[in-house]
Amino acid sequence: MSKSLLYIQVLLLLMFVSIISACSAVSKEVEKDSVVEKKPSLAIIYGFDVKKEALWFLVKSNGCTKENNFTLTSKTVDNKTTEFSLLRSKRDLCRGLPKIISITMPINNADTDDNHYVIANPISPKPERIKR
Repeated sequence: MSKSLLYIQVLLLLMFVSIISACSAVSKEVEKDSVVEKKPSLAIIYGFDVKKEALWFLVKSNGCTKENNFTLTSKTVDNKTTEFSLLRSKRDLCRGLPKIISITMPINNADTDDNHYVIANPISPKPERIKR
């Protein structure tokens, strides 16, 4: 009986070690995208609208996305066209169910009166599927 008890103990120890080592392994995705934010990147948007003093965007959130996670940059393409880029400066590391939220980014109305607007961000017609 003592041999079977020893066998069970060794088996449980091996299972415990394998579970612990599996939990500590880092996936390639986490390795590639470190927790430290690199440089701001173009955010995927799901819709936008031009208001009088602001631009309104639909973006994906996992629960922690706020307006201050984004910066809005603009550049003049020609005399009548201004190109805007919505850059995500902080990743949303929450693990909530992804949903689409709206954010409003103010623009300087004096610089953009009577201009045409161009959005440089990629536009998705529906939220991307999360690959697991």
